[in-house]
Amino acid sequence: MIYALDSDILSYMVKSDRAVQANFDKLVGDDDSYAIPPLVYYEVKRGLTYKNATTKLKLFENFYENSVQNDVMSVQIWKKAIDLYVMLKAKGRLIGDGDIFIASFCIVNDYTLITNNTTHYDNIPELNKVNIV
Repeated sequence: MIYALDSDILSYMVKSDRAVQANFDKLVGDDDSYAIPPLVYYEVKRGLTYKNATTKLKLFENFYENSVQNDVMSVQIWKKAIDLYVMLKAKGRLIGDGDIFIASFCIVNDYTLITNNTTHYDNIPELNKVNIV
């Protein structure tokens, strides 16, 4: 199985939160791997770069280097994002575009999203998600 990390989880990881790291290690283990969606990469790296958080940037880059590097935002992902937007808007449950893109990336690639913001994604039944916080 491949897990995808949401921005909030990566924030815990670069802060060296021991409990989240232990839960991550237990979940992913030796048999699974993880990916960082392109939008998550952007969100985390821009924040750390702006803060000039060089130590956390190094941790983040190391974490990224050990991930499944699937940086492709294909047309299929964009189409899924459009479908999710329309479905959520029709239900009156619209979420932010960033969360829609992250969910679409995970659905199209058949990744399970690791997030502490599960309520953001509760109205997307086809998205597999888990909280490790």
